[in-house]
Amino acid sequence: MSTTQRAVLRLGAFACLLGVVVLAVVAIRAGSGDDAAPATGEVVDPTSFALPDPGLFGGQVVVYGSTDRPGVRPAELGCRLVDKAGGEQSSAKMSELRVLDSAPVVVGGEQLQPLFSVGSYPAGARVECADADSIDPVAVSAPSTFGSSALAVRAFSAGGALLLLVVGIGGLLLTRRAHP
Repeated sequence: MSTTQRAVLRLGAFACLLGVVVLAVVAIRAGSGDDAAPATGEVVDPTSFALPDPGLFGGQVVVYGSTDRPGVRPAELGCRLVDKAGGEQSSAKMSELRVLDSAPVVVGGEQLQPLFSVGSYPAGARVECADADSIDPVAVSAPSTFGSSALAVRAFSAGGALLLLVVGIGGLLLTRRAHP
């Protein structure tokens, strides 16, 4: 093996070991995948409320309200997502279907059903609902980066880190110089 080939392979092995660190951080930082994220508490004005900061990788929150069934279409409540400047965002970012299997939460002694989720929203976003009085009180969950797939993200990250560790160490062992 030439010196140049050995140097390139060693560089690749070090890159694999760097990848181990990155994937290990993702595996550790990913949530547990618990769909019932704790609510941050009641919002003061259910007709217009700010969403929590989505974080580095974006996030998803669940809006809870007082109703007899989970999964209420945001359009039924006259809800729209607006950015910090007041510009309307795509209604596709709000979905009642993602929360149908989510559990209700108790906030302020009252059981609230999951109404809809808001995902991929910008920092400083607000939800404005024209007919939110019918679901008052309203609460918003803490942001969840990977939602219900967090456990899969954690498992693939951990598995990828182990694979890169084996490849990186194997590459370093195979490219070491034999001393006479």
